[in-house]
Amino acid sequence: MTKKVDFPNADYSLQWLYRDPDQHIYEDYNTIGVPDERIFEDIHRVLEILHAAQLLIPVNLNRSKKFEFSGTGIDDIVAEIRQWVRSRVIKQKLSIYGHGIVKLPNGEEAVQKDLVQLADVRFTERSFKITTAKTIWVPVVLDDTDNYNWQIGLAEQNAPRLENCLAAVFHKLKLEVTPGLEEEDRSKPVWQKGFKLYPSREAIESAYIEDPPPPSFDIAKYLLPKTQANQ
Repeated sequence: MTKKVDFPNADYSLQWLYRDPDQHIYEDYNTIGVPDERIFEDIHRVLEILHAAQLLIPVNLNRSKKFEFSGTGIDDIVAEIRQWVRSRVIKQKLSIYGHGIVKLPNGEEAVQKDLVQLADVRFTERSFKITTAKTIWVPVVLDDTDNYNWQIGLAEQNAPRLENCLAAVFHKLKLEVTPGLEEEDRSKPVWQKGFKLYPSREAIESAYIEDPPPPSFDIAKYLLPKTQANQ
């Protein structure tokens, strides 16, 4: 039996927004209340990718026990979602929650609730987010006591899985994504550039002072260049 873990949530969410800029083709929802079939196709494709990587095994919609899925098959899950939406029980948008598998440095696997979500799937436009509030994807994090801790093995096991899924969704659906492939977001303690996640320079520099990592650790691949503002 796979054990369960509970890595803490950050007080912020990391997210990637996928959307179709050509919005006029989805106006029917506002008049007849029926989403374009491409919305359900998107849900199916994204869930297939996330489920295959074991990052999101869907359990329910909008964190409500009222909308728990009756099985784990993607075809059946999308059919249930379509039924709820067509009957107008779910309106405007939905989010899909569940659990995922975390690969541990010792080679074991563990179940983590709410590892990744498919969030804010809208019916008035072709738009959704892939989000996570976990910070297992980077090699150094700030803990509850404001100390920086290394988790190199955890990041190296799991970060590529998330990055590959985000890229697969982008190439499969061919939607615009924010942050873009070369766009940076340094507004949170974990920085984003495209589909990659990086610890902030403050985290790396502080961790090196408090407790340097093993000399074999290649920090270069986790560094974003300094901006003109902080050079």
